[in-house]
Amino acid sequence: MTAIDLILYNGNVVTVDQNNRVYKWIAVKDKKIIDLGDDDRYKEYMLKANETLNLMGKTVFPGFYDSHVHLVQTGLNLMALDLSDVKSIKELMEKIENTAKSLPDGALIRGIRFDESKIKEGRMPTRRELDICSPNNPVWVNRIEYHTSVVNSLALHMINLPFNLEGIIRGEDNLPNGMLTGKASAMVRNQIFGLIGNDVRGNGVNKALSTAVVNGITTINAMEGGFSFHDKDAEFILENSETFPIDVILFYQTVNLNKVLSRNLSRIGGCIFLDGSFGSRTAAVSEAYADDPSNYGNLYFSQDELNDFVINAHKNNLQIAVHAIGGRAIEQILNAYEYAQMMDYKQDCRHRIEHFEIPTDEQIERAKQLNVYLSMQPAYEYHWGGAGGMYQKRLGLEKSKKTNPFKKIVDKGLIIAGGSDSDVTQMNPLLGIHTAVNHPNEEFAVDALDAVKLFTINGAKAVFEEHIKGSLEKGKYADFVILDKDPITVNKNEIKDIAIVATIKEGKILYMNRSVVNEDEA
Repeated sequence: MTAIDLILYNGNVVTVDQNNRVYKWIAVKDKKIIDLGDDDRYKEYMLKANETLNLMGKTVFPGFYDSHVHLVQTGLNLMALDLSDVKSIKELMEKIENTAKSLPDGALIRGIRFDESKIKEGRMPTRRELDICSPNNPVWVNRIEYHTSVVNSLALHMINLPFNLEGIIRGEDNLPNGMLTGKASAMVRNQIFGLIGNDVRGNGVNKALSTAVVNGITTINAMEGGFSFHDKDAEFILENSETFPIDVILFYQTVNLNKVLSRNLSRIGGCIFLDGSFGSRTAAVSEAYADDPSNYGNLYFSQDELNDFVINAHKNNLQIAVHAIGGRAIEQILNAYEYAQMMDYKQDCRHRIEHFEIPTDEQIERAKQLNVYLSMQPAYEYHWGGAGGMYQKRLGLEKSKKTNPFKKIVDKGLIIAGGSDSDVTQMNPLLGIHTAVNHPNEEFAVDALDAVKLFTINGAKAVFEEHIKGSLEKGKYADFVILDKDPITVNKNEIKDIAIVATIKEGKILYMNRSVVNEDEA
């Protein structure tokens, strides 16, 4: 027997293969799985293994996929002012004021992850309030999902937006009150991110990838570039992907086909926004918002514009992904995919819809007929679902019971790839698995194995990688996550508390809690 690189033994090796087989050991050579079993043959491998791991009954799964991450933004936001824990406007102002004291005059304060649905006043801060707490520094506060932001007067003058730009919210005096949505918010984001150098991007991305590794992630779908971000982000990923410790698959967020084709990319899109978000009341809903009865949200493309983009990308054999949250946006992209298939039928294009948060039964059926892949974020329900949550506040009680119908979708035979939308929610597949199993609307909860598949084999299928990753089988890459408990058998309320013991990428140990697993010398 020739030497091998790594043997993991005495464990619970859950393959997530077609037969859902479970083994006790797994052997690795030259970055790939060469053998698995539940017998004693591992002892022969141990004699020739460069490295051995006694799992002591711990569970091994395929390395997790996070199928929707804004990687560069996640990294940059690790260096911004986190406002996720503030409970009032006063507390927000105090936090900004204290930050300003540590900065030179004129330095930008970039606040992130603010959620007005969780503070006492239930609203965004005003330009005047930001002026009071930071008179000498421009301030830019982003709502948690980045579809709405607020700036103070210094920042408003610095960015110099066109006077009549859509999305500049005005007060009774017809002057900007500092709040920006839609195109205005996107333009500000693009301007500010354009000023950031690649050294800062690199520092942030490295920190974000470290976070991913610690959470058991070995493959990320990175949604980068575009009007609401900056193309420098996508170019940075392209230029540096070979240096990353895990696989980062780029979705270039552009409608410019030449930009993608000239770089020999096989997919286009990601968060190409067809609509906005529920939190900002910009998702294109079919019925008016419960807390704003005159508002049905926004569509950012006409049907003809979307059809034109989709058919051209489709004819060029590009996998397409677009952001669609509300029912009207979902309808729009289904129409476009149907049109493309009618004009130029392709057997297995795996076009995607990102988010797909409130589909009708008919839309689920149409997605099935089109073989559309759905990239969804279960943790949304953990943060915003259930009684009194943001979904209920925005949509009303009855509509909030229809969000993210995972089981209904899975039972129809569609593929859901699980993601985080980081850093809207954290890169934490176990939280996603937990929430899919413990959906606030019990009828939409899936069983634990199906929830695990969202972040393993389904993630692989959503980027045509199921032949090399996503399950533990001979010949596939040795991407593993080791857990201290098995989410399939543990009490379902404890899934989110399971510890990551180790993350292994192509047979290389990237992260390990050595106090939990016994590492033997070969």
